Amino acid sequence: MPHGSGANLVKRILTAWLLLAAAAPALSGCVAVMAAAVEKAYEDRSTAAQLTDAKIHARILAYLTGISADLLADVNTDIWLGRVLLTGTLDDAGLRGRIVKYARADRHVRAVYNHIQVVSKRVKEKRRQGREDSDLGRSINDAWISAKVKARLLSMYNVKSVNYRWQTVLSRVYIIGSATSRAERDLVLRVLHATKGVRGVTSYIGILKKKRAK
Repeated sequence: MPHGSGANLVKRILTAWLLLAAAAPALSGCVAVMAAAVEKAYEDRSTAAQLTDAKIHARILAYLTGISADLLADVNTDIWLGRVLLTGTLDDAGLRGRIVKYARADRHVRAVYNHIQVVSKRVKEKRRQGREDSDLGRSINDAWISAKVKARLLSMYNVKSVNYRWQTVLSRVYIIGSATSRAERDLVLRVLHATKGVRGVTSYIGILKKKRAK
């Protein structure tokens, strides 16, 4: 199957499952599992790379849970080809330092991008509860922005959205992954900047190396 048609098929399947999850909330967990399986099958990461990233992710999650299960609501961990993107909000700079140090100590980690913000307890709780942004005066929060970004990237036939991971923290989008070309990367960044409510973008998008013809 040609690359383009395969990517478009994935988008159609994922879009259909997102609609199913919206229509039947009770099935949302199963839909999420199926969608994740389809995404991995079409990623431009080898199976070995996916497995390595999954193990790194599991170790960091276990570390966070060992400190406090509440940290899973405050710290996001996204990994792509051994590069770890840490985002979220904490009210303890020392704790942030411990988490970053742990991630960097993993011998399979190639780089750690620390964007965990130290904020007041009030700001941390407000973000955890997903309250609307009072400055904008409308129901735009981090979860809403991330969902909007996903919908827009999925709808674009010339963007292979399965190769990206992103999080929104205090209206700023942090993204990591691999683009198939500079044009695709630039397009993704334009989409992010143009998304309603986004106040800034931090990108760690690499460009996939083209395989040489034998």
